[in-house]
Amino acid sequence: MERIARKHWKHLYEEIISTEICCGCSACIVACPHKVLELRDFDPVQTDGRSPFDNCIHGEEGCSLCAMACLRLGPALQTIESSVFGRRRRESEPEGPYRCKTLARATDERVSARGQDGGAVTALLKFGFDEKELDGAVVAAPSEDVPWLDEPKLIRSSEELLRTAGSRYTYCATPLGLKQAVAAKCKDVALVGVSCESTAVRELAAQGIKRWVRSLRLVIGLMCCETFDYGAFMVSKVERDMGLSLNDITKVNVKGRVIVTMKDGRDVEIPLKEARPYANEWCHHCPDFAAEHADLSCGGLGMEGWTMILVRSERGESYLERAIAAGVLELREADEEPRALKVMDRLAKKQRQRIKASEPHAEARWPTEQLLAAARSEGSSGKGRG
Repeated sequence: MERIARKHWKHLYEEIISTEICCGCSACIVACPHKVLELRDFDPVQTDGRSPFDNCIHGEEGCSLCAMACLRLGPALQTIESSVFGRRRRESEPEGPYRCKTLARATDERVSARGQDGGAVTALLKFGFDEKELDGAVVAAPSEDVPWLDEPKLIRSSEELLRTAGSRYTYCATPLGLKQAVAAKCKDVALVGVSCESTAVRELAAQGIKRWVRSLRLVIGLMCCETFDYGAFMVSKVERDMGLSLNDITKVNVKGRVIVTMKDGRDVEIPLKEARPYANEWCHHCPDFAAEHADLSCGGLGMEGWTMILVRSERGESYLERAIAAGVLELREADEEPRALKVMDRLAKKQRQRIKASEPHAEARWPTEQLLAAARSEGSSGKGRG
C-alpha cells in the first residue's frame, strides 16, 4: 500500500499506459481531484499544459490518487477480498469466492424480451427502482447518436432502464458514470460493469477514495472474456465487410459464436475465431472472467434465456433474496445446466492463465501462489522491476 501511495501519474503512465496493459476502466480519471485526466480512445491522458503528457505537476506536488486507483498498478486485493467476502480467495476457487449460485430469468415478459439472457440483471435493477431501494444505476447505455456504441450513463427510473437493457459487447468505461451519480446527489446506486470495472470500484473504496463510491449499494459484475473494439468490429467488420447496417441490428449475443440479430428476424453468425482479432488488446491481460469482486456476478454461459448468478457477498445475497420475494425472478437450480457450469469453470481457469509473471506488477495485480513464487525468485536474482 505504501509503495503504491508514493507513485503518481508519471509512474502510472510509464508502467501501465505505455506498456499497453491499461484496461481503460477510468478509475484514475474518476479519482483525479484536479480534473486533469480524461479518456481518449480508452487511454487516460493528462491535459494540464503545465506538465508534459507523461508527467503531472500535481503528482510532483504529492498527489497520488490516480496511481492509488489503478487496479493494474497493483490492486489492494487482500483488502478488497476481505472486505467484500470476509476472507481471501483460495487457489481452488477458479471463479472466485461465492456463497451460492442459481439460474434466473425475469418473470416480466417485457423485461425478459428487452434484456440479455432472460433479463435477470434488468429485473434486479428494475426491482430496486420500483421498491425505492435504488435512486440511480450506473450502466453502459446505448448512445443516442451512434448506433451500437455504449456510453457510461446514470439512469434514474425503470422506464429509462428498459431503454438501455441488453448487451452490446463493445467496451464502455462505465465507472465514469459515478461522477454523474455524485453530481445528481444519488444516495443509493447500483453499478453494472464487466470484471475490470467491478474491481475498479472496489479499488477506489479499498484505497480510501470513497467520495465516488460512498453511495454504491450494489455491484453487479458481468462475466467477460473480452470486449470488442467498436470501430474495428462493429463498423469495419460488421457494417462494412459484412454489409449489415448497424441501424438494422436489434441484438448482439455471444454463444460460442457472435450472433447478430437483424430487424427482419435473421440471425447472422460470426465464428469467434473471426471475431477475436477485433477484441481490445488490454483484455488479453485480464485474468478475471467471472467478475470476482462483484456482489452478484452474472453471465449467460451459452444458455438460451437464462442467466447464471454467483452470489458473492452478504449484501448481494440479501438484495437477491428481496428481489426473489418480490416475484421478479424465476429460478432454477444451477446444477440443472452442467454444461454451463463446465463452461464457467473452463473459461475462469483459462483466463487466469492470461497474466504472466513477466508482466508489470503481475504478482500485485493477481497474487496467485505461482506468481508470488515467480516474483520472489525474480527479486532474489536481482531482476526486480522496481
